[in-house]
Amino acid sequence: MNKAVILTLVLSMAGGFLLSGCHSGPSDEELIGMTMAEWKTAVAAKDIDKVMAEYSESYSSERGDGKEQVRQFMTTVFERGWMDSATIELEEAQAAIEGDKATFGPVKFKSDRGEFAINYDLKKEDGVWLIAGSRRQEQ
Repeated sequence: MNKAVILTLVLSMAGGFLLSGCHSGPSDEELIGMTMAEWKTAVAAKDIDKVMAEYSESYSSERGDGKEQVRQFMTTVFERGWMDSATIELEEAQAAIEGDKATFGPVKFKSDRGEFAINYDLKKEDGVWLIAGSRRQEQ
């Protein structure tokens, strides 16, 4: 077979994949899961800069706290060792996506200080899912 025939076959196969809707990238659910897993890893490592990299600049909590208040709070949490005996569980959390917004939860926190769950709001910004809000889940 000559090179032109091989190239035509390869291009027609690639075109068929594109037309059939096949893609190799992760889904939005997978991307949200990756954002939250990276956030969890950063919290466990007490790496405030990596933690904050997962937050949108427009973040707002149920109390109206912004991203800077989260940074201050998490810095205090790390300094006081409040996360030293804590676990964060993402296994039961589910993503519900509506366009470029999503909720993810419940994210369960367990420590010697007690147990609670938080639901996170995420927003897709420039193709990246970032934490845009949070609220404590009612028990």
